[in-house]
Amino acid sequence: MAEAQRDLGPLNSLEAEAIGEPGQRRFRLRLIAHDEVSASVWLEKEQVDSLATAVRRVLAQHRWPGERGWPDPLPLAVFPLAPDIDFQVARLALGYDESNGAFALYAVALGDTDAQDPTLRAAFSREQARLFAAQAESTVAAGRPLCPLCDTPLVAGEAEPHLCPPSNGHSDDALSWIPDL
Repeated sequence: MAEAQRDLGPLNSLEAEAIGEPGQRRFRLRLIAHDEVSASVWLEKEQVDSLATAVRRVLAQHRWPGERGWPDPLPLAVFPLAPDIDFQVARLALGYDESNGAFALYAVALGDTDAQDPTLRAAFSREQARLFAAQAESTVAAGRPLCPLCDTPLVAGEAEPHLCPPSNGHSDDALSWIPDL
C-alpha cells in the first residue's frame, strides 16, 4: 500500500466499541498510538466482524509455536472524549508481515475514496491482534441475536413472529402465524 496521510506507527491499544442500544448501535475502532495520539474510526458492524474474522484467519494460517487458544476479551481501556483523528471509514485493508509477526491496518476516510494514499495506517503485534479479535467478536455478539438460518436480527418481544424464508415454512416461528382451521 502507499504511504498513509497519517501513520500512527505501533499502537498501544486497538479496540472495537459499540455505542448505543442493540439495534441502534454505532461502531468504531479506538486506536491509541505510542505517542498518545488517538483515533476514532467509525464503521459498520459487519466491517468490525469482518476485520476480526480476517485477523483470526491470518493468525490461524501463520501460527507461531506456543500460541494456544484465544484470550478472553478485556474491558475497554480509557479513551479520550475528543480523539485527535475522527472519521467514518469507507474502506479497510489489513496487512501482515510474516517475518516479524506484525499487522498493519489501513483505513480510507469516506471523503477520501479517490485519494491515492490511505487516510490512516497503524501497526500492531500478534498479541494485540489476538486480543482485538476476541474483544471485537464479543462487542459484535452483544447486540441482537441473529436468526441461525437467514442472519436477520431478531427483536425480543416483537409482536410479529420472525418469518424466515430459508425455513420454507417448516419452523415453529413460521407455523405460529398460521390461523387454526
